[in-house]
Amino acid sequence: MAGDPLKKVQSGEQLRIPAEAYNAFIDAARSVRSQQALGADAQQFARQTTLAKVRNVTGSNRERFAIVGLSQPIIAPADNEAEFLRQPTFDGVVPADGHEGRFGVLLEPIPVGKIGVAAVAGVVPVRMLVSPGVLYDHAEILSSTTFLLRNVPHGSARILWIEPGDGFLRWAVIRLDDGDYEAHVFVTSNIADSGGFYPALVQRYTGGAWVTLFECKAIDINR
Repeated sequence: MAGDPLKKVQSGEQLRIPAEAYNAFIDAARSVRSQQALGADAQQFARQTTLAKVRNVTGSNRERFAIVGLSQPIIAPADNEAEFLRQPTFDGVVPADGHEGRFGVLLEPIPVGKIGVAAVAGVVPVRMLVSPGVLYDHAEILSSTTFLLRNVPHGSARILWIEPGDGFLRWAVIRLDDGDYEAHVFVTSNIADSGGFYPALVQRYTGGAWVTLFECKAIDINR
């Protein structure tokens, strides 16, 4: 029966490293290197489900509370499946159309090309662009902008509090909850068909306008 390949060597013994032991050393070294690439607190960080490690690939240094779109994982399953499964990571890009509900808020300054922590769910402060004379309950990305979110009628973040006043730029506290902000129905006619249904459109507010997703039929539940 073969001995333990990982048995410690006594003082004065000749050092012989079995292939199994050498390969185990290499696997351990690779695991440590992957964790170091994502920060020294990787083990503790794995317990956080509202945070993600984000690599700044926006092309410029980004300050705390900047908004970044979430792109592909830093480490893909094909690169290191164990590390991919252990904690969420993303490349952070400049938000664009299509990043609605797929963005994070940086919790620390991140130089270009470096990795830091971003909130991807939960409650977080952000800068908010507010239209004059109107205040909505939701927030969404503004394409090509990392500095702030914009105040909108419906969006993927809910505003819990916003700084009072008349300024266009205010601080706000939002909840990143990815709520069902798509299920809003616009009834296009007050004439019902033979079944009592009205023609309607399911719409989503994105890119500064209401966009039709598909046609549907609505029924008046008050009848």
